[in-house]
Amino acid sequence: MAFLPSNPAVLLSGHDGGISKTTDDLATSLTWSELNAGYVTSQFYSVAVDHGTSGNGVIIGGLQDNGHLFTSGSTSWVVLPAGGDGCITAIANGRTYYYISTQNGNGLRLTLNASGNYTTFAGFKPTGSTGHLFVTPYVLDPNNSNLMYYAAGDRLWRNSDLSAIPSGSSGTTAVNWTEMTATAGSGSNVSAVVASKSPANRVYYGTQNGKVYKVDAANSGNPTPTEVTGAGFPATSPNVSCIAVNPRNADTAIVVFSNYSVKSLFLTTNGGTTWTDISGNLEQNADGTGNGPSTRWASILPTSSGVMVHVATSTGLYSTSTLNGTSTVWAQEGASTIGNVVVGMIVARQVDGFLVAATHANGVFTSNALTSVNDVVAAQPAQFTLEPNYPNPFNPSTRIRYTLAERGRVRLSIYDASGKQVAVLVDQERPAGVYETNWDARTNAGTTVSSGVYFARLEQGGLSKTQKLVFIK
Repeated sequence: MAFLPSNPAVLLSGHDGGISKTTDDLATSLTWSELNAGYVTSQFYSVAVDHGTSGNGVIIGGLQDNGHLFTSGSTSWVVLPAGGDGCITAIANGRTYYYISTQNGNGLRLTLNASGNYTTFAGFKPTGSTGHLFVTPYVLDPNNSNLMYYAAGDRLWRNSDLSAIPSGSSGTTAVNWTEMTATAGSGSNVSAVVASKSPANRVYYGTQNGKVYKVDAANSGNPTPTEVTGAGFPATSPNVSCIAVNPRNADTAIVVFSNYSVKSLFLTTNGGTTWTDISGNLEQNADGTGNGPSTRWASILPTSSGVMVHVATSTGLYSTSTLNGTSTVWAQEGASTIGNVVVGMIVARQVDGFLVAATHANGVFTSNALTSVNDVVAAQPAQFTLEPNYPNPFNPSTRIRYTLAERGRVRLSIYDASGKQVAVLVDQERPAGVYETNWDARTNAGTTVSSGVYFARLEQGGLSKTQKLVFIK
Protein backbone atom coordinates (compact mmCIF):
# COMPACT_ATOMS: atom_id res chain seq x y z
CA MET A 1 0.00 0.00 0.00
CA ALA A 2 1.05 3.61 -0.51
CA PHE A 3 -0.32 6.97 0.58
CA LEU A 4 -0.49 9.74 -1.99
CA PRO A 5 2.29 12.16 -0.87
CA SER A 6 0.23 15.24 -1.65
CA ASN A 7 -2.89 13.94 0.12
CA PRO A 8 -2.58 11.19 2.77
CA ALA A 9 -6.34 10.62 2.69
CA VAL A 10 -5.78 8.93 -0.67
CA LEU A 11 -4.56 5.34 -0.34
CA LEU A 12 -3.39 3.09 -3.19
CA SER A 13 -3.50 -0.71 -2.84
CA GLY A 14 -1.65 -3.19 -5.05
CA HIS A 15 -3.13 -6.70 -4.99
CA ASP A 16 -3.89 -9.83 -7.01
CA GLY A 17 -6.47 -7.96 -9.07
CA GLY A 18 -4.28 -4.98 -9.95
CA ILE A 19 -4.35 -1.51 -8.31
CA SER A 20 -7.19 0.19 -6.43
CA LYS A 21 -7.61 3.65 -4.89
CA THR A 22 -9.69 5.09 -2.09
CA THR A 23 -9.99 8.86 -1.64
CA ASP A 24 -10.90 8.71 2.06
CA ASP A 25 -8.92 6.10 3.93
CA LEU A 26 -10.37 7.17 7.31
CA ALA A 27 -13.97 6.52 6.30
CA THR A 28 -15.90 3.92 8.29
CA SER A 29 -16.68 2.09 5.07
CA LEU A 30 -14.07 2.47 2.34
CA THR A 31 -14.99 2.98 -1.29
CA TRP A 32 -12.44 1.69 -3.80
CA SER A 33 -12.06 2.37 -7.52
CA GLU A 34 -9.90 0.37 -9.93
CA LEU A 35 -6.93 1.98 -11.68
CA ASN A 36 -6.08 -1.01 -13.88
CA ALA A 37 -6.56 0.84 -17.21
CA GLY A 38 -6.84 -2.44 -19.07
CA TYR A 39 -4.15 -4.27 -17.08
CA VAL A 40 -5.18 -7.85 -16.35
CA THR A 41 -3.45 -10.21 -13.90
CA SER A 42 -3.37 -13.93 -14.58
CA GLN A 43 -1.23 -15.67 -12.01
CA PHE A 44 -1.23 -19.28 -13.18
CA TYR A 45 -0.01 -22.06 -10.90
CA SER A 46 -0.65 -24.74 -13.53
CA VAL A 47 -1.92 -25.64 -16.99
CA ALA A 48 -3.09 -28.89 -18.57
CA VAL A 49 -3.76 -30.22 -22.08
CA ASP A 50 -5.25 -33.35 -23.62
CA HIS A 51 -2.08 -35.42 -24.10
CA GLY A 52 -3.89 -38.09 -26.09
CA THR A 53 -5.25 -36.00 -28.98
CA SER A 54 -2.98 -34.46 -31.60
CA GLY A 55 -3.93 -30.94 -32.70
CA ASN A 56 -6.35 -30.28 -29.85
CA GLY A 57 -6.09 -26.73 -28.49
CA VAL A 58 -8.06 -27.09 -25.25
CA ILE A 59 -6.21 -25.74 -22.20
CA ILE A 60 -7.28 -25.45 -18.58
CA GLY A 61 -5.35 -23.77 -15.79
CA GLY A 62 -5.40 -22.97 -12.10
CA LEU A 63 -4.75 -19.39 -10.95
CA GLN A 64 -3.74 -17.94 -7.61
CA ASP A 65 -6.87 -16.53 -5.91
CA ASN A 66 -8.81 -16.67 -9.18
CA GLY A 67 -10.02 -20.25 -9.55
CA HIS A 68 -9.77 -22.08 -12.88
CA LEU A 69 -10.12 -21.13 -16.54
CA PHE A 70 -10.88 -23.06 -19.76
CA THR A 71 -10.12 -22.19 -23.37
CA SER A 72 -10.62 -24.15 -26.56
CA GLY A 73 -7.53 -22.52 -28.06
CA SER A 74 -8.53 -18.87 -28.45
CA THR A 75 -7.90 -15.87 -26.22
CA SER A 76 -11.42 -16.26 -24.83
CA TRP A 77 -11.49 -18.04 -21.46
CA VAL A 78 -14.40 -19.58 -19.51
CA VAL A 79 -14.49 -19.63 -15.70
CA LEU A 80 -14.80 -23.15 -14.28
CA PRO A 81 -16.52 -23.95 -10.95
CA ALA A 82 -14.73 -23.77 -7.59
CA GLY A 83 -13.27 -20.44 -6.57
CA GLY A 84 -10.34 -19.75 -4.29
CA ASP A 85 -6.86 -20.68 -5.42
CA GLY A 86 -6.79 -22.74 -8.59
CA CYS A 87 -4.02 -25.29 -8.15
CA ILE A 88 -2.98 -28.40 -10.13
CA THR A 89 -5.10 -29.29 -13.18
CA ALA A 90 -5.28 -32.31 -15.50
CA ILE A 91 -7.18 -33.47 -18.57
CA ALA A 92 -7.92 -37.13 -19.32
CA ASN A 93 -7.00 -38.45 -22.76
CA GLY A 94 -9.84 -37.65 -25.14
CA ARG A 95 -11.16 -35.03 -22.68
CA THR A 96 -13.54 -37.51 -21.06
CA TYR A 97 -12.87 -35.78 -17.75
CA TYR A 98 -11.22 -32.59 -16.51
CA TYR A 99 -9.61 -32.32 -13.08
CA ILE A 100 -9.22 -29.13 -11.07
CA SER A 101 -8.07 -28.59 -7.49
CA THR A 102 -8.01 -25.85 -4.90
CA GLN A 103 -5.88 -25.25 -1.84
CA ASN A 104 -5.06 -28.16 0.48
CA GLY A 105 -5.85 -30.90 -2.02
CA ASN A 106 -9.57 -30.39 -2.58
CA GLY A 107 -10.46 -31.42 -6.11
CA LEU A 108 -13.25 -31.87 -8.63
CA ARG A 109 -13.65 -34.21 -11.58
CA LEU A 110 -15.66 -32.39 -14.25
CA THR A 111 -17.32 -33.14 -17.55
CA LEU A 112 -17.43 -30.09 -19.82
CA ASN A 113 -19.27 -29.30 -23.02
CA ALA A 114 -17.52 -27.81 -26.05
CA SER A 115 -17.97 -24.30 -24.63
CA GLY A 116 -16.29 -25.19 -21.35
CA ASN A 117 -19.45 -25.21 -19.26
CA TYR A 118 -19.58 -28.06 -16.76
CA THR A 119 -22.29 -30.71 -16.98
CA THR A 120 -21.27 -32.98 -14.05
CA PHE A 121 -18.94 -32.75 -11.08
CA ALA A 122 -17.55 -35.09 -8.44
CA GLY A 123 -15.09 -34.55 -5.60
CA PHE A 124 -11.99 -36.76 -5.81
CA LYS A 125 -9.99 -35.91 -2.66
CA PRO A 126 -9.31 -39.24 -0.89
CA THR A 127 -11.16 -39.68 2.39
CA GLY A 128 -8.70 -39.94 5.28
CA SER A 129 -5.80 -38.24 3.50
CA THR A 130 -3.91 -35.68 5.62
CA GLY A 131 -0.93 -33.34 5.53
CA HIS A 132 -1.72 -31.76 2.17
CA LEU A 133 0.47 -29.05 0.73
CA PHE A 134 -1.29 -25.80 -0.19
CA VAL A 135 -0.74 -26.74 -3.86
CA THR A 136 -1.18 -30.51 -3.66
CA PRO A 137 0.56 -32.54 -6.41
CA TYR A 138 -1.28 -35.24 -8.33
CA VAL A 139 -0.91 -36.81 -11.77
CA LEU A 140 -2.91 -38.98 -14.18
CA ASP A 141 -1.27 -42.12 -15.53
CA PRO A 142 -0.38 -41.42 -19.22
CA ASN A 143 -1.44 -44.93 -20.28
CA ASN A 144 -4.67 -44.96 -18.26
CA SER A 145 -6.05 -41.54 -17.44
CA ASN A 146 -8.64 -43.04 -15.09
CA LEU A 147 -5.73 -43.86 -12.76
CA MET A 148 -4.38 -41.12 -10.49
CA TYR A 149 -1.44 -40.79 -8.10
CA TYR A 150 -2.10 -38.19 -5.39
CA ALA A 151 0.31 -36.82 -2.76
CA ALA A 152 -0.81 -36.24 0.83
CA GLY A 153 1.73 -35.61 3.56
CA ASP A 154 4.67 -37.99 3.31
CA ARG A 155 2.97 -40.57 1.07
CA LEU A 156 1.10 -41.31 -2.14
CA TRP A 157 -2.46 -42.43 -2.68
CA ARG A 158 -3.67 -44.26 -5.82
CA ASN A 159 -7.10 -44.27 -7.43
CA SER A 160 -7.55 -47.25 -9.73
CA ASP A 161 -10.68 -45.96 -11.53
CA LEU A 162 -11.68 -42.32 -11.17
CA SER A 163 -14.63 -42.79 -13.54
CA ALA A 164 -16.42 -44.85 -10.87
CA ILE A 165 -16.68 -41.94 -8.42
CA PRO A 166 -20.39 -40.95 -8.32
CA SER A 167 -21.24 -37.47 -9.60
CA GLY A 168 -23.01 -34.83 -7.55
CA SER A 169 -20.86 -34.44 -4.43
CA SER A 170 -17.90 -32.09 -4.00
CA GLY A 171 -16.68 -33.75 -0.80
CA THR A 172 -14.06 -36.42 -0.22
CA THR A 173 -14.49 -39.97 -1.49
CA ALA A 174 -13.19 -43.42 -0.62
CA VAL A 175 -14.17 -44.93 -3.98
CA ASN A 176 -11.20 -46.83 -5.48
CA TRP A 177 -8.59 -45.04 -3.35
CA THR A 178 -5.67 -46.99 -1.89
CA GLU A 179 -3.25 -45.46 0.60
CA MET A 180 0.24 -46.49 -0.55
CA THR A 181 1.66 -46.75 2.96
CA ALA A 182 4.98 -48.15 1.74
CA THR A 183 5.75 -44.75 0.19
CA ALA A 184 5.77 -43.08 3.62
CA GLY A 185 8.90 -42.60 5.68
CA SER A 186 10.83 -39.86 3.90
CA GLY A 187 10.38 -37.55 6.88
CA SER A 188 8.96 -34.81 4.66
CA ASN A 189 5.97 -33.96 2.48
CA VAL A 190 5.79 -35.23 -1.08
CA SER A 191 6.15 -32.15 -3.29
CA ALA A 192 6.30 -33.66 -6.81
CA VAL A 193 5.00 -36.79 -8.52
CA VAL A 194 5.11 -38.07 -12.11
CA ALA A 195 3.99 -41.29 -13.82
CA SER A 196 5.83 -42.75 -16.82
CA LYS A 197 4.52 -43.80 -20.21
CA SER A 198 7.32 -46.26 -21.00
CA PRO A 199 7.91 -48.42 -19.11
CA ALA A 200 4.35 -48.37 -17.88
CA ASN A 201 3.42 -48.10 -14.20
CA ARG A 202 6.58 -46.42 -12.97
CA VAL A 203 6.23 -43.47 -10.62
CA TYR A 204 8.87 -41.05 -9.41
CA TYR A 205 8.19 -38.74 -6.49
CA GLY A 206 10.21 -36.09 -4.68
CA THR A 207 9.97 -34.45 -1.29
CA GLN A 208 10.48 -31.09 0.36
CA ASN A 209 13.69 -32.33 1.98
CA GLY A 210 15.28 -33.15 -1.37
CA LYS A 211 14.77 -36.91 -1.57
CA VAL A 212 13.66 -38.73 -4.73
CA TYR A 213 12.06 -42.17 -4.95
CA LYS A 214 11.10 -44.58 -7.74
CA VAL A 215 8.22 -47.05 -7.60
CA ASP A 216 7.84 -49.75 -10.25
CA ALA A 217 4.59 -51.70 -10.68
CA ALA A 218 2.93 -48.78 -8.91
CA ASN A 219 -0.52 -49.51 -10.38
CA SER A 220 -1.43 -52.28 -7.93
CA GLY A 221 -0.82 -53.47 -4.38
CA ASN A 222 1.45 -51.61 -1.99
CA PRO A 223 4.85 -51.64 -3.74
CA THR A 224 7.99 -50.59 -1.89
CA PRO A 225 9.79 -47.59 -3.37
CA THR A 226 13.51 -47.40 -4.10
CA GLU A 227 15.28 -44.25 -2.97
CA VAL A 228 17.24 -42.76 -5.88
CA THR A 229 18.36 -39.50 -4.25
CA GLY A 230 21.52 -38.25 -5.93
CA ALA A 231 24.75 -37.87 -3.96
CA GLY A 232 25.24 -34.40 -5.45
CA PHE A 233 21.76 -33.08 -4.71
CA PRO A 234 21.60 -29.83 -2.68
CA ALA A 235 22.20 -30.30 1.03
CA THR A 236 20.20 -27.26 2.13
CA SER A 237 16.76 -25.94 1.11
CA PRO A 238 16.35 -28.73 -1.46
CA ASN A 239 12.64 -28.57 -2.30
CA VAL A 240 11.82 -30.83 -5.28
CA SER A 241 9.31 -28.86 -7.34
CA CYS A 242 9.10 -31.15 -10.38
CA ILE A 243 10.33 -34.42 -11.85
CA ALA A 244 10.18 -34.71 -15.66
CA VAL A 245 10.52 -38.03 -17.47
CA ASN A 246 11.20 -38.91 -21.09
CA PRO A 247 7.92 -40.42 -22.36
CA ARG A 248 9.88 -42.85 -24.55
CA ASN A 249 12.17 -44.06 -21.77
CA ALA A 250 11.57 -43.17 -18.13
CA ASP A 251 15.13 -44.15 -17.22
CA THR A 252 15.81 -40.60 -18.41
CA ALA A 253 14.47 -38.09 -15.90
CA ILE A 254 15.20 -34.58 -14.64
CA VAL A 255 14.78 -33.40 -11.05
CA VAL A 256 14.04 -29.70 -10.53
CA PHE A 257 14.97 -27.92 -7.29
CA SER A 258 13.07 -24.66 -6.91
CA ASN A 259 15.03 -22.71 -4.33
CA TYR A 260 17.64 -20.03 -4.93
CA SER A 261 21.37 -20.50 -4.23
CA VAL A 262 21.26 -24.24 -4.91
CA LYS A 263 22.11 -26.27 -8.00
CA SER A 264 18.82 -26.45 -9.85
CA LEU A 265 18.69 -29.30 -12.36
CA PHE A 266 19.89 -32.90 -12.30
CA LEU A 267 19.65 -35.56 -15.02
CA THR A 268 19.62 -39.35 -14.82
CA THR A 269 19.76 -41.67 -17.81
CA ASN A 270 19.78 -44.90 -15.79
CA GLY A 271 16.65 -44.69 -13.67
CA GLY A 272 18.25 -42.79 -10.80
CA THR A 273 21.39 -44.86 -10.26
CA THR A 274 23.51 -41.79 -11.01
CA TRP A 275 22.70 -38.11 -11.52
CA THR A 276 24.47 -35.31 -13.41
CA ASP A 277 24.21 -31.57 -12.73
CA ILE A 278 22.83 -29.95 -15.93
CA SER A 279 22.14 -26.47 -14.53
CA GLY A 280 24.75 -24.97 -16.85
CA ASN A 281 24.33 -21.25 -17.51
CA LEU A 282 21.18 -21.10 -15.37
CA GLU A 283 23.59 -20.78 -12.44
CA GLN A 284 25.69 -17.67 -11.91
CA ASN A 285 28.32 -19.66 -10.04
CA ALA A 286 29.32 -23.30 -10.48
CA ASP A 287 28.28 -24.21 -6.92
CA GLY A 288 24.75 -22.89 -7.47
CA THR A 289 25.16 -19.66 -5.53
CA GLY A 290 24.62 -16.22 -6.98
CA ASN A 291 21.79 -14.76 -9.01
CA GLY A 292 20.80 -17.72 -11.13
CA PRO A 293 17.00 -17.89 -11.49
CA SER A 294 14.96 -20.32 -9.45
CA THR A 295 13.70 -23.21 -11.57
CA ARG A 296 10.08 -24.34 -11.24
CA TRP A 297 9.24 -27.00 -13.83
CA ALA A 298 10.73 -29.03 -16.69
CA SER A 299 9.51 -31.06 -19.65
CA ILE A 300 11.29 -33.58 -21.88
CA LEU A 301 10.02 -33.90 -25.45
CA PRO A 302 11.49 -36.62 -27.71
CA THR A 303 12.48 -35.50 -31.21
CA SER A 304 13.83 -37.24 -34.29
CA SER A 305 17.36 -36.26 -33.27
CA GLY A 306 17.16 -36.66 -29.47
CA VAL A 307 15.19 -34.58 -27.00
CA MET A 308 14.10 -30.99 -26.49
CA VAL A 309 14.10 -29.93 -22.84
CA HIS A 310 12.27 -26.86 -21.54
CA VAL A 311 12.65 -25.35 -18.08
CA ALA A 312 10.27 -22.87 -16.44
CA THR A 313 12.09 -20.36 -14.24
CA SER A 314 11.65 -17.14 -12.30
CA THR A 315 13.07 -15.16 -15.25
CA GLY A 316 11.28 -16.82 -18.17
CA LEU A 317 11.32 -19.99 -20.25
CA TYR A 318 14.55 -21.70 -21.35
CA SER A 319 15.34 -24.66 -23.59
CA THR A 320 18.14 -26.85 -24.87
CA SER A 321 18.54 -29.81 -27.18
CA THR A 322 22.00 -30.69 -25.86
CA LEU A 323 22.36 -31.82 -22.25
CA ASN A 324 26.07 -31.53 -21.48
CA GLY A 325 26.49 -31.57 -17.72
CA THR A 326 27.56 -28.29 -16.16
CA SER A 327 28.38 -27.01 -19.68
CA THR A 328 24.73 -27.23 -20.75
CA VAL A 329 23.69 -24.03 -22.53
CA TRP A 330 20.10 -22.95 -21.90
CA ALA A 331 18.67 -20.44 -24.39
CA GLN A 332 15.75 -18.17 -23.52
CA GLU A 333 12.49 -18.80 -25.38
CA GLY A 334 10.09 -15.98 -26.22
CA ALA A 335 12.21 -13.13 -24.88
CA SER A 336 9.98 -10.55 -26.60
CA THR A 337 6.67 -12.33 -25.90
CA ILE A 338 6.85 -14.33 -22.66
CA GLY A 339 9.60 -12.06 -21.37
CA ASN A 340 11.53 -12.19 -18.12
CA VAL A 341 8.56 -13.19 -15.97
CA VAL A 342 7.97 -16.11 -13.62
CA VAL A 343 6.96 -19.22 -15.57
CA GLY A 344 5.35 -21.68 -13.19
CA MET A 345 4.71 -24.68 -15.42
CA ILE A 346 5.48 -25.96 -18.90
CA VAL A 347 3.71 -28.90 -20.58
CA ALA A 348 4.69 -30.55 -23.87
CA ARG A 349 2.48 -32.98 -25.81
CA GLN A 350 4.48 -35.83 -27.32
CA VAL A 351 2.13 -36.65 -30.21
CA ASP A 352 2.45 -33.26 -31.95
CA GLY A 353 4.91 -31.09 -30.01
CA PHE A 354 2.24 -28.72 -28.65
CA LEU A 355 3.87 -26.64 -25.93
CA VAL A 356 2.12 -24.53 -23.28
CA ALA A 357 3.85 -22.20 -20.80
CA ALA A 358 1.94 -20.78 -17.84
CA THR A 359 3.25 -17.57 -16.31
CA HIS A 360 2.58 -16.03 -12.94
CA ALA A 361 1.27 -12.62 -14.08
CA ASN A 362 1.63 -12.58 -17.87
CA GLY A 363 -0.86 -15.14 -19.16
CA VAL A 364 -0.40 -18.39 -21.08
CA PHE A 365 1.69 -18.91 -24.21
CA THR A 366 1.65 -21.71 -26.76
CA SER A 367 4.06 -22.90 -29.42
CA ASN A 368 5.02 -26.01 -31.36
CA ALA A 369 8.26 -27.30 -29.94
CA LEU A 370 8.83 -29.82 -32.74
CA THR A 371 8.68 -27.05 -35.32
CA SER A 372 11.16 -25.11 -33.23
CA VAL A 373 13.43 -28.13 -33.02
CA ASN A 374 13.33 -28.61 -36.78
CA ASP A 375 14.08 -24.95 -37.38
CA VAL A 376 16.86 -24.57 -34.83
CA VAL A 377 18.40 -28.00 -34.40
CA ALA A 378 17.78 -30.31 -37.33
CA ALA A 379 18.12 -27.61 -39.98
CA GLN A 380 21.40 -25.74 -40.22
CA PRO A 381 21.12 -22.09 -39.15
CA ALA A 382 21.15 -19.79 -42.16
CA GLN A 383 23.25 -16.99 -40.66
CA PHE A 384 26.19 -16.25 -38.40
CA THR A 385 24.74 -13.83 -35.86
CA LEU A 386 25.45 -12.18 -32.51
CA GLU A 387 22.28 -10.88 -30.88
CA PRO A 388 22.10 -7.86 -28.53
CA ASN A 389 22.79 -8.92 -24.96
CA TYR A 390 20.01 -8.89 -22.39
CA PRO A 391 19.66 -7.07 -20.08
CA ASN A 392 21.56 -4.03 -21.33
CA PRO A 393 22.64 -1.97 -19.38
CA PHE A 394 23.28 -4.74 -16.85
CA ASN A 395 24.39 -5.53 -13.31
CA PRO A 396 25.53 -8.06 -12.19
CA SER A 397 25.34 -10.26 -15.32
CA THR A 398 23.99 -10.37 -18.86
CA ARG A 399 23.14 -13.08 -21.40
CA ILE A 400 24.74 -13.17 -24.84
CA ARG A 401 23.08 -15.29 -27.55
CA TYR A 402 24.66 -16.19 -30.89
CA THR A 403 24.07 -18.45 -33.90
CA LEU A 404 26.63 -20.52 -35.79
CA ALA A 405 25.82 -21.44 -39.40
CA GLU A 406 28.38 -24.25 -39.52
CA ARG A 407 30.68 -26.26 -37.31
CA GLY A 408 33.96 -24.61 -36.43
CA ARG A 409 36.08 -23.06 -33.73
CA VAL A 410 34.32 -20.08 -32.20
CA ARG A 411 35.67 -17.37 -29.94
CA LEU A 412 33.52 -14.96 -27.93
CA SER A 413 35.52 -12.22 -26.24
CA ILE A 414 34.85 -9.03 -24.29
CA TYR A 415 36.81 -5.82 -24.96
CA ASP A 416 36.81 -2.48 -23.18
CA ALA A 417 36.33 0.89 -24.91
CA SER A 418 40.07 1.19 -25.58
CA GLY A 419 40.13 -2.11 -27.44
CA LYS A 420 41.81 -4.11 -24.67
CA GLN A 421 40.58 -7.68 -24.26
CA VAL A 422 39.25 -8.20 -20.73
CA ALA A 423 37.59 -11.65 -20.92
CA VAL A 424 37.23 -14.71 -23.14
CA LEU A 425 33.86 -16.39 -22.64
CA VAL A 426 34.05 -19.09 -25.32
CA ASP A 427 37.03 -20.53 -27.20
CA GLN A 428 36.27 -23.98 -28.59
CA GLU A 429 34.90 -25.89 -31.57
CA ARG A 430 31.13 -26.09 -31.71
CA PRO A 431 28.58 -27.48 -34.19
CA ALA A 432 26.05 -25.31 -35.98
CA GLY A 433 23.29 -24.15 -33.66
CA VAL A 434 22.01 -21.49 -31.32
CA TYR A 435 23.97 -20.83 -28.12
CA GLU A 436 23.77 -18.58 -25.10
CA THR A 437 26.33 -17.68 -22.47
CA ASN A 438 26.51 -15.34 -19.49
CA TRP A 439 29.04 -12.62 -18.67
CA ASP A 440 29.19 -11.63 -15.01
CA ALA A 441 31.31 -8.50 -15.66
CA ARG A 442 34.48 -10.25 -14.53
CA THR A 443 37.85 -10.34 -16.25
CA ASN A 444 39.82 -13.50 -17.01
CA ALA A 445 41.53 -12.92 -13.66
CA GLY A 446 38.20 -12.92 -11.81
CA THR A 447 38.03 -9.22 -10.91
CA THR A 448 34.91 -7.15 -11.58
CA VAL A 449 35.32 -4.54 -14.32
CA SER A 450 34.56 -0.84 -13.88
CA SER A 451 31.30 0.74 -14.99
CA GLY A 452 31.35 1.65 -18.65
CA VAL A 453 30.98 0.55 -22.26
CA TYR A 454 32.28 -2.85 -23.40
CA PHE A 455 32.09 -4.81 -26.63
CA ALA A 456 31.28 -8.48 -27.20
CA ARG A 457 33.07 -9.85 -30.29
CA LEU A 458 32.13 -13.18 -31.89
CA GLU A 459 34.61 -14.74 -34.30
CA GLN A 460 34.53 -17.91 -36.41
CA GLY A 461 36.80 -18.46 -39.40
CA GLY A 462 36.94 -15.16 -41.26
CA LEU A 463 33.61 -13.94 -39.85
CA SER A 464 33.08 -11.59 -36.91
CA LYS A 465 30.22 -9.75 -35.21
CA THR A 466 30.28 -7.11 -32.45
CA GLN A 467 27.69 -5.83 -29.98
CA LYS A 468 27.96 -3.01 -27.41
CA LEU A 469 27.38 -3.77 -23.72
CA VAL A 470 26.96 -1.28 -20.86
CA PHE A 471 27.88 -2.31 -17.31
CA ILE A 472 26.61 -0.17 -14.41
CA LYS A 473 27.74 -0.71 -10.83
